Amino acid sequence: YLKEREKVGGGFSFAPDLYPDIEDTYYATRTLKILGIEVNRDRTANYLKAVDWMGVGVPRTIYMLVYLHISLGMGFPAPLSELLRMDWSRFQGIEAQYFFDEIRKLLNMPLLSLQSLSGFQFHPKDNMQNLRKKVSILLNHGVDFNRNEIIEWVQLSQNGDGGFGFYPGTTSYMENTYCALEILLKLRAHPRDMTSCKKYILGCQTKSGGFGRAPISFPFIESTFHAVAGLLFLEEMGAKER
Repeated sequence: YLKEREKVGGGFSFAPDLYPDIEDTYYATRTLKILGIEVNRDRTANYLKAVDWMGVGVPRTIYMLVYLHISLGMGFPAPLSELLRMDWSRFQGIEAQYFFDEIRKLLNMPLLSLQSLSGFQFHPKDNMQNLRKKVSILLNHGVDFNRNEIIEWVQLSQNGDGGFGFYPGTTSYMENTYCALEILLKLRAHPRDMTSCKKYILGCQTKSGGFGRAPISFPFIESTFHAVAGLLFLEEMGAKER
């Protein structure tokens, strides 16, 4: 599935007839790494050399580009180095802090102290994707928090089909299931029903080999990464239980 979506000139796109983009290239590269498959380094390097830096500016995209360059052993081009030197204080909120931390970890640089904890505390009206970032930030910075409260909330978000919703009582989707499993793994917990969770993930695989956001849905490269990573998380949880 992934190899069919790699372009001759480098990069990946979820549809064979579309131009490659940074996000799909990032998720394809990470998925292939999990599967132990070598990415075509020359093609990917060619794609990165042709990136339009005028469209790059948000922390998420910068993080993806840093990861891709490091994974290929490439030096940072001048535009990326310039972005890494910018004043990140102009970005506010969970998303910016999360990716700022992740970039510094990739660069083996110490994390900078949080200016405030007010935006990173758990709230029952959180959604699974935001909570994943909050938990990561709190753990990264050694902040004490009520782990059991979060574990219970995440476990309650698992549905009868085995997947996880945005929060308790909502529809299962692959991205939520991935986030829930990462949270539980980091907090040394597991889903209440690991077997049905695995069945849910496998049930999202399509005939093309890729995975969709839900069963009987169109496959995406990002959803494929979420599925493969989710299965790895379940495997790690099972190993810890034995």
